[in-house]
Amino acid sequence: MNSLASPSAAPAAARRRLPAFLANPSVLVGGLLVLTLVLMALAAPLLGTVDPSRIEPGMRLKPPSGLAWFGTDLFGRDVYSRAVYGARSSILIGLCVAATSLSIGVAIGLVTGYFRWVDAIVMRVMDGLMAIPTFLLAIALVSLTRASIATVIVALTIPEIPRVVRLVRSVVLTVREEPFVEAAISVGTSTPKILLRHILPSTYAPLMVLGTYICASAILIEAGLSFLGTGLPPEIPSWGNMISEGRTFFQVAPRLVFLPSLFLALTVLGINLLGDGLRDTLDPRIAKRM
Repeated sequence: MNSLASPSAAPAAARRRLPAFLANPSVLVGGLLVLTLVLMALAAPLLGTVDPSRIEPGMRLKPPSGLAWFGTDLFGRDVYSRAVYGARSSILIGLCVAATSLSIGVAIGLVTGYFRWVDAIVMRVMDGLMAIPTFLLAIALVSLTRASIATVIVALTIPEIPRVVRLVRSVVLTVREEPFVEAAISVGTSTPKILLRHILPSTYAPLMVLGTYICASAILIEAGLSFLGTGLPPEIPSWGNMISEGRTFFQVAPRLVFLPSLFLALTVLGINLLGDGLRDTLDPRIAKRM
């Protein structure tokens, strides 16, 4: 009976791990960076910004001033405002890609790992998707449709699903042989209940870590796509768009590239630090050494 109750102890275990999370410098620094950038994106209208898409031909390439803290770009748009509003696009895409790929990947991975006859078919499809480079697949998908935030999210989600499926499948293959799962089967527990109540909680820790890396990867790839002109349309503030437009004037006005690059680097750094801290805290072997 104790083994059957073990999955329900997950919330209590999470509460016990909270002090360990807060004691990890990577979790603290990364979490504070990410939280600061998210709050900045949400509070963009309150941070002294103006309309990031407003074009002022008479204000082209103006240096920093009280009206434009980081100057203006080649269209007279406020660089600071575009960088702050660009955080909304990047963080939204990163979170949506992570959430969507995790949701779809978990569903497929649970079924694939539990039913052996499904495994042989689904995993060959996943292997085929993983054989295609993520960046090239994203470029191809975006190029075939109209550029938009939704298109970019779909294009970045598809390559990430196989990685989630393989992770969840590997956990399911191990957990389904555990005594508490066998006990649940022996007492006639339905398959959906076994998957959701007894097996799914075992995937939470690795999925939390993988989700942070997917989010950071999606933000970087979106910036790369926008830099190449195959990502978000120019009218949507994006760090990749800003870097692409500012590279022509880098020697004259390096601030056009510096500010969006700084925000991009801090965002990815914060998410990666958070992921590293979660991995170190949730992995018993690493936590024991620490």
